[in-house]
Amino acid sequence: MVKDYYKLLGINKNASKEEIKRAFRKMARKYHPDVNPGDKKSEDKFKEVNEAYMLLTDDKKREMYDRFGVVEGDPSSYQQRPGPGGGFRRGPGGTYTYTSTGGPGGINLEDLFRNIGGRSGRRSGGGSPFDDFDVFSDLGDIFNVFRGQQRGPGRTGARMPQSGEDLRYDMEIEFQEAYYGGERTIKFKNPGANKEKTIKVKIPRGIHPNQKLRIANEGMPGKRGGRAGALYISVMIKPHPYFKRKDDDLYYETEIPFTVASLGGKVSIPSMEGNLTLKIPPGTQDLTTFRLKNQGFYGIGTEKRGNLLVKVKIKVPKNLNPKQKRLIEDLQALGL
Repeated sequence: MVKDYYKLLGINKNASKEEIKRAFRKMARKYHPDVNPGDKKSEDKFKEVNEAYMLLTDDKKREMYDRFGVVEGDPSSYQQRPGPGGGFRRGPGGTYTYTSTGGPGGINLEDLFRNIGGRSGRRSGGGSPFDDFDVFSDLGDIFNVFRGQQRGPGRTGARMPQSGEDLRYDMEIEFQEAYYGGERTIKFKNPGANKEKTIKVKIPRGIHPNQKLRIANEGMPGKRGGRAGALYISVMIKPHPYFKRKDDDLYYETEIPFTVASLGGKVSIPSMEGNLTLKIPPGTQDLTTFRLKNQGFYGIGTEKRGNLLVKVKIKVPKNLNPKQKRLIEDLQALGL
């Protein structure tokens, strides 16, 4: 399937270079990776848009594309549109051979080279017209255009600013730091600057495990006036000794005597901000869960909080003294 670069940029086939540039700038602002961090679909779309721009602003490559099209998935291959005149075929070892069947609709090699390369494919003394002209010599880097990365002096991509690569840093924080928020000082070595840097990182209240913090302009330096990349800090949170967290809710388990479960009572429950009193109603069953509202984590950037969910387990005594045993036997006799 042949890619339609004009359709990718939303332009017609007679568009001028200025129209192509305007269309590219509009699409680039929408799909650039820095505008959509972590969005693979936007990154792929940006690559295609950049690819279309680099090809359509190169007169020679645009002429070849208009005449022959691009084989999708093989950036170094161009093929003739369907017809009786033959076309390029890929041979062993990745080489390409042109086959012409002649007759109506056939393409003369000399005309092909004159039209595309601006010179004749005929050589004095015979020999193959491919000896002096490699049809694919100018096409190898068409698809190496993401962020302006092209080879060779004088290319359009070589003059474009190139953003620096992003860096990643893994940081482990305490459970309490995730709850309250805070600030950390980290040191890291930037390979582009070849020196160690020290920066302060603000930890937002309520941050989640594996959430990433983005610090702009702390990545690899850009090229040709491009801006520096970003530093992405992946946050890992140490487990709490007795709280479990799910989203903004906290989970806690405690044991209560079977007498409290039967008769009701009060038990002390820890929270992130001190002890709380939990009322146990009479007849509480084993593994009952109680919800203490607004005692969980804060949502990031909000005053809304999750809940503390307390699961109670009824503790059955293992060793009874004679008096306790008699009392329980009396209860048993009463049907309890």
